[in-house]
Amino acid sequence: MKKSLGKYITAICFLILIGVISCTSDEEITKDPASEELVTEAKKFLNGNIVLNTHATLNGVNKTLLKSGCPTKFNFEWSETDDNTFTVSLLNFTVGKMGMIISFKCDVQTMQLNTWEKDEYKGSGWFKFYGENGSTWSEDEGKSSSSKGSNVKGYYNVYTHEINFIVDYNMMNVRSECFLQTIDKGRINNYEEEFAQFEKDLAKYKEDHGL
Repeated sequence: MKKSLGKYITAICFLILIGVISCTSDEEITKDPASEELVTEAKKFLNGNIVLNTHATLNGVNKTLLKSGCPTKFNFEWSETDDNTFTVSLLNFTVGKMGMIISFKCDVQTMQLNTWEKDEYKGSGWFKFYGENGSTWSEDEGKSSSSKGSNVKGYYNVYTHEINFIVDYNMMNVRSECFLQTIDKGRINNYEEEFAQFEKDLAKYKEDHGL
């Protein structure tokens, strides 16, 4: 009985050790850049001004209110010196009567998906992008200031052009959540009309719900 118990404990300890080693190895993989093939494909499409739907949240509460989110203009610009780095910029963002137009940018790096992320983002073509300590500026001030602690984390598929990411400003628990969607680059041509319609729909929603 004692020998059986000893073997059982030894087996459990061995499995725990293997798990720790696997997790450490998997964590190291996530820091490796995406493959050259994926980066090359991404540069062909994930560039310039792109309109995406986002939810602006404050303390976890969706301030854009509408399920479809708010049409938001982002810019993606790849580094000329580092193939695995690009800048994500949120341009002139405002919702309803915010009273201020905010812009934000952050350098991010491409990374491989870890084991758990591969289970969630199935199929080929996916890579992760992550960056920290961006900067913000307003149209009124015209100059940028460091947003220490802010970060951008997202996922992109170079073949289907699906994307989702979260911008955490590290300020008053405000985040922009770009939920999973397929990029339509033609939306940039109708951005002003889309945003104007969103403002009308938002005003009606508030009226209907007594907000």
